[in-house]
Amino acid sequence: MTAPATGRRSRLWRGLAELPPGLGPQVVTIGVFDGVHRGHARLIDRTLDVGRALRLPSMLVTFDPHPARVVGAPRDTAALSTVDRRAELAWRHGVDGVCVLSFTEELARLSPEAFVERIVVGALRAAAVVVGVNFTFGHQASGDLAMLRRLGAQHDVDVHGVELLPAADGRTPCSSTHIRTCLARGDVEGATRALGRPHRVEGIARMVGWRTGALTVEPGTALPAPGSYRARLSTGGTTFVQITAHGQLLIRTPALPPGPAGLDFLSRA
Repeated sequence: MTAPATGRRSRLWRGLAELPPGLGPQVVTIGVFDGVHRGHARLIDRTLDVGRALRLPSMLVTFDPHPARVVGAPRDTAALSTVDRRAELAWRHGVDGVCVLSFTEELARLSPEAFVERIVVGALRAAAVVVGVNFTFGHQASGDLAMLRRLGAQHDVDVHGVELLPAADGRTPCSSTHIRTCLARGDVEGATRALGRPHRVEGIARMVGWRTGALTVEPGTALPAPGSYRARLSTGGTTFVQITAHGQLLIRTPALPPGPAGLDFLSRA
């Protein structure tokens, strides 16, 4: 995937302090959006539809780090995508701007009322909000879609709840959790079906031996289960990748340019 246009990149705001002072009303969709999968695409599509109807720009709001890491929730939060990749994918879906909220303990302590008043209305200038029907917010996830609708009405904010998209099995939701489960059992094709594209792992590439390269990734990156896979290099070409029990990614290649690179996982080898 190529980099977005320069004009688009200026619309990535890392924190509320980077939002322009003259920011006008927005149609906002809120969530972690890790992986920007097919379920997220449904949310984005609804956001764009509402934006067109209201003639307002769209904004995707994501959190970093994952909220569950901050509040200590017992769940897998291995990252399916970097923040920059989330923004790139959101732009390619047509979103006008992306705002990254740093999920801190202070943010986690906000009541649902304070979150809506200070963040959604005060900072993001939301005229409408689009979320999944399972969306929760505020201290200890005490706010839900029904509360968001009540609070939105108090501030003249339209709230749209979007039903979850089923995964290919027709039973489980198409979610980041489902994709992590696919990867944990080495089912990269299942991950592809849920994402709408192959799962990409990004890192720093280098040669480590004769016809052997390696990709060093950030701790906490979602990797397929140990084993051998067919993968496509972002630098060009299809190759074989071995993931070791220690999480090393070894690439069969005669040459590998050093520096940033990505691997799109296609199938088991």
